Amino acid sequence: MNKDSNKFKEFYSIISDMDCNQTVQEMKNYRQHCDSSCYDHCLSVSFYCYCICKKLHLDSVSMARAAFVHDLFLYDWRVRQPGRKGLHAFTHPKTAYEKASTIFNLNKKEKDIILKHMWPVTPIPPRYVESFILTLVDKYSALEETYSYMKRNHRAKKEA
Repeated sequence: MNKDSNKFKEFYSIISDMDCNQTVQEMKNYRQHCDSSCYDHCLSVSFYCYCICKKLHLDSVSMARAAFVHDLFLYDWRVRQPGRKGLHAFTHPKTAYEKASTIFNLNKKEKDIILKHMWPVTPIPPRYVESFILTLVDKYSALEETYSYMKRNHRAKKEA
């Protein structure tokens, strides 16, 4: 992700108010996939979703904003917490939506993008093309983050 590009600057102008929020900044304290933080994962996914939507002439603004907070759950999902019901994969979209909607004024499309991003794990399919795009980019990103981590660890073990 080239943060110096004009496209990134345009993207960041859309999410900058969200990025300034303390709750959103707390995502930096939680791991998402292997060694990537929840914040870094969401920023990357959001930027790629934004680029795809721009290219396809879809709602890139709603996409950027919703994708940036799609994993705003603020807990270590690897550790079972008392009171947290259900498996993380099934429950975190609703948790992220509830947190995001208390902080930001989300439109219908943003709500759907966040709530449906784990489809088909969650049973109700996406209503918008943008929601479906996030499901694909999120899964691709999770695989890429895991693969990169494994590759780095494998290389480090070979060099040791």
